[in-house]
Amino acid sequence: MGVHRRAAELTDAGETVAIATVTEVEGSAPREPGATMLVRENGDTEGTIGGGTVEALTQEAALEAIEEREPRTERWELTRDGNTGMVCGGEMAVFINVLVGAPELVVAGAGHIAVPLSRMADEMGYDVFVVDDREGYADPERFPEAEVYTGDYDEGIAEFGVGSNTAVAVASRSGTFDRIAAAAALRRGAYYVGLVASETKAEHVREGLREEGIDDEAMERLHAPVGIEVGGGAPEDVALSILAQLNRVRHGLPETGQHGDE
Repeated sequence: MGVHRRAAELTDAGETVAIATVTEVEGSAPREPGATMLVRENGDTEGTIGGGTVEALTQEAALEAIEEREPRTERWELTRDGNTGMVCGGEMAVFINVLVGAPELVVAGAGHIAVPLSRMADEMGYDVFVVDDREGYADPERFPEAEVYTGDYDEGIAEFGVGSNTAVAVASRSGTFDRIAAAAALRRGAYYVGLVASETKAEHVREGLREEGIDDEAMERLHAPVGIEVGGGAPEDVALSILAQLNRVRHGLPETGQHGDE
């Protein structure tokens, strides 16, 4: 499978990757312009731009580009006194493009807020997954735009899988289930975990998560109470407040205001 086709497969599955392409060569270099290498978030690579130090340095730069979500161009000097230590005698420029994976939203709790939240998230381009342990709520007919799982919250989150582009909105019927879902999402690396709750309920869930061993770094990804204050208390208003906050976090903007449950 070619590098570009493989990149499309991975981004469709929600993973962010980088493609490093040799764009210019002067003098002697290990590969010609057009050579490509795929770099995944975990550091795995497919394809090659020449091996050795230049490839290792490009892999490192690609991982930084993935983290920053910004493309870049690197110029490598293939001389003894250059920035690679290689002695091919030439230079090569490598363009590193970042391909951001399809955004995913897991909604833990299929109650009245989940219906407009699922619909609106789908319209914004998210792949939406809904999990609830109640068959009457986790009904595909209520969520035609989403993949639905009936069962325990942590099992549902594990079934869907969580990547660097996965956000989780927790809106279950109890603090216990909230804690279970939030813990599963945080442990699996969701970049955003939002909890629909009052200040009091949110603090109880936070305490429970700390008791379960969720560390401070992971807790920074928890947004509780969830949302940005947009006014109103209808399910659609709460869904809008969640997506507004999620959109800001996804694009690296500061948050303002919060929206607890009514």
